[in-house]
Amino acid sequence: MEEPEVSAEPEDREALPRKESRVAPGSSPEEILTSIARSSSSPLGPGPWTHIRRPRVGSRATVLFLESPVPVAGRTQWVVKRPNLGWVRDDLARPVRARDEFEGLKRLHAHFQAIGGTVRVPEPIALFPDIGVLAMEYVPGRPLSRLLRHQPFRDPGPMLEGMTGTAEFIRQLHSLEELPDAIVNLRTKAEEVLEVADEKLRPLGLSLPRQAVDVLSRVPESLVPTRQVRLHGDYGPTNLLLADDGSVVGIDASLEAIGAPEEDLVRFIVTMSCALRFAPGLVLPATRGVRRQLESQFLRTYYDGAVVPPLLELTLLHQLALRWPRLREFAHRREGRLLPVILQVIGAQVRQLMVESSGRLAEALDRVPRGEPGGV
Repeated sequence: MEEPEVSAEPEDREALPRKESRVAPGSSPEEILTSIARSSSSPLGPGPWTHIRRPRVGSRATVLFLESPVPVAGRTQWVVKRPNLGWVRDDLARPVRARDEFEGLKRLHAHFQAIGGTVRVPEPIALFPDIGVLAMEYVPGRPLSRLLRHQPFRDPGPMLEGMTGTAEFIRQLHSLEELPDAIVNLRTKAEEVLEVADEKLRPLGLSLPRQAVDVLSRVPESLVPTRQVRLHGDYGPTNLLLADDGSVVGIDASLEAIGAPEEDLVRFIVTMSCALRFAPGLVLPATRGVRRQLESQFLRTYYDGAVVPPLLELTLLHQLALRWPRLREFAHRREGRLLPVILQVIGAQVRQLMVESSGRLAEALDRVPRGEPGGV
């Protein structure tokens, strides 16, 4: 199960926006368009604009996909976004200001251009600081999540190729800035997982699988060097576009936080692998095998074939413990008669992922030096 997404197909044209709840004041499509039109010397031209896709109106941000009949600087299509700075969730970073996102997008655009290749970000176009809005290039294509929904079981090939591009994008994003390594105590990370389980899961009558508790309880006091990077902040399949020109385009990077790269990697894996489309994998080995193949391709590409560090599994267990209540919240919004069944399936999926991660963590711990900082 995933949060609602909007089609990225360029032919998906609608003139009227969808109204949703929990939208910040001043964030409706009509209010944003009015504010842009009143802005002096708007880089998007005087309008009128039409919606080339249904506006995405939600609690995290309002995003408009606009087209003008008159080209401005050679363009007729843009994406306009107003972040909702009041949005808060405990398993995801809060949105950044439009000014900060715009500056980060400029920095990333230059970074990817310098590297070259087939992964990139949209070109930043304009900032409207007085109304907290930014504009960027419109990229015709489809989100990776759409391909993930329909493709992997019929023909895993395109999805495996998509995993390669996805991993290459985040690897290049993580090369944006050279930062000193941090020293992480694996035992402390294990205790954080157990604390989240106690604080977030136990009140809901949920618990970690026995295998996970057993492995976490024997994670040693081991200090390991860990790379630090600028984080994307919300790296999931809905924020990766497979563009019509063949490139892989990442969107919605905040670059606000610094942390271990595993935080972005795990966010992607958890968002992908907890989706209900993989629920048949609870009983069908073939479906489970496809999901594992996609995960492996993503990590193998990112780490360039090197051994995956135990920190990834500890971060994965931590994020799964946070994600589980969130998935239950998504299910409750449906208020359908199948809710009890969906909740059982969600629990079974998350526990299966936790058991798999625990097994890999147990193997990784055999390679970990004790006490002093060292390689993994």
